[in-house]
Amino acid sequence: MEKELARFQYPIKIQGFKNIKIGKNFTSGKNFRIQAIDKYNGFTYSPHINIGDNVVINPNCQIVAIDNISIGNNVLIASNVFISDHSHGDKFFKDIETPPALRKLDSKGSISIAENVWVGQNVSILSNVSIGRNAIIGANSVVTKDIPEYAIAAGIPAKVIKILKINNVSE
Repeated sequence: MEKELARFQYPIKIQGFKNIKIGKNFTSGKNFRIQAIDKYNGFTYSPHINIGDNVVINPNCQIVAIDNISIGNNVLIASNVFISDHSHGDKFFKDIETPPALRKLDSKGSISIAENVWVGQNVSILSNVSIGRNAIIGANSVVTKDIPEYAIAAGIPAKVIKILKINNVSE
């Protein structure tokens, strides 16, 4: 079987393609939005988005970077997932009187999603987060802190609720 480079279901929005790397056998559902923002409101950034092989992203997902977002091989992302390494305004909100869309973008750090991760429906993954291999993020969760490998995490904010043994038998 011959592998495809990428398969997108339209419509899609791609911004900053030169800073985006997508692996083999990639699939995205409709309304996929991927943005590597290098200029915004007069400020410049150095974004990188790297997506591994055999990644499936379902409809209505958004991946936006001004820093770095890395998604490993064999990751499954359900519908309506938001992954962003930044926010509108510095971390101290010095410019709180400025309308949010006009503020400088600020990143607390990169996002790393390791191989074989399953991200559930309606999940938000925010900056400065690492998700370990074989982790599962439950539906409707907001990931604000690192999640270790083999963990099942859920909630707002997402917390580890179970660690799976390597042989797939729960502890």
